[in-house]
Amino acid sequence: MEHSDLLNTLAQIALGTLGFTGVVVALKHSADNWDNYEKIRFQALVTTTLTALVGSLLPQIISVGTEDTFLIWRLANLGIGIMHLANFGSIIYTAVKFKIKPEFKGLKDILDTIVGPALIILHFVAALGYIPWLQLLLVIGVSQQLYIGISNFLVFISWKKI
Repeated sequence: MEHSDLLNTLAQIALGTLGFTGVVVALKHSADNWDNYEKIRFQALVTTTLTALVGSLLPQIISVGTEDTFLIWRLANLGIGIMHLANFGSIIYTAVKFKIKPEFKGLKDILDTIVGPALIILHFVAALGYIPWLQLLLVIGVSQQLYIGISNFLVFISWKKI
């Protein structure tokens, strides 16, 4: 399958990030004394990294049921779009539940807030067949989810308890 090496590499990075997260949690943190900010960071780390892992494997999984390449990539974009939307919704729900207000500390935070919803929309439009670059969009979506997971992992391992 086209792009399977790249997608498998992204899946391995996602799996490695999840594995290291488990080690860090076991060695560094006690879940009993996490504040709400730490809980939402951990949630974002795990959900986005899992989305990257599953999203990178979707084309191969779907190809078991069909040989129609166009359909495979459309369904893969639909799948990652649904997972990304679920992640986004769960983070918003958790933020509202714990009364966490977003703090935009720079251009990166603002861009992250814009890029996520834009990619969700693009994945759904691609699933409908209106965007020709299905493979590229899927790789960008998986990479974006992996980026969020890894950036949250880096914040996660740098937490200092006082």
